[in-house]
Amino acid sequence: MIRINLLPVRAQKKRSKSLIQIAGMVVTLGITAGIGIGTNMYYTDIAEKQQEKIDASKEEIKRLKKIIGEVNQLDKQKSRLLKQLSVIEKLERSKLGPVRVLDELSTYIPKRVWLQHFEEKGGALTLKGVGLENSDISEFLRALQKSKYFKNVKLKYTQAQKSNGVSIFNFMITCGVNYAASS
Repeated sequence: MIRINLLPVRAQKKRSKSLIQIAGMVVTLGITAGIGIGTNMYYTDIAEKQQEKIDASKEEIKRLKKIIGEVNQLDKQKSRLLKQLSVIEKLERSKLGPVRVLDELSTYIPKRVWLQHFEEKGGALTLKGVGLENSDISEFLRALQKSKYFKNVKLKYTQAQKSNGVSIFNFMITCGVNYAASS
């Protein structure tokens, strides 16, 4: 006998298989989407935290640059003040320099030497005078060479001359003068 199945059993089995497959796909897609969204949120959170650190570091850099600028200004001001102090100190040493130079010059002149001309221009000193003997002039020259106020002391000339029956020697000495040598 032939049997005819009028009930849609196969179609129902196919449909239930399809529903199970669709449900599995939906669940798989849901899990995948959940994992994707969770991963995205995790890495977004990490990126936000890193961005906050970067922003904080940039603010710190700005603050430190401002401090560095202030320190540089203070260094410039310090060097300017040190230069000013140096100039003031040099001026204080130099203001007594001419007096001390003339005092030392008067100390070193031998008794038989007389100065007739004293001229200083821009740190160069010219001395003209007379002495009774060349040895007196050379003694004066050596004394000037030992002084801390006079440098590059040179005898330009010495010239014998008779005056009132006495033999005298005219001379000219050039040298540099350092008024700030006093300390």
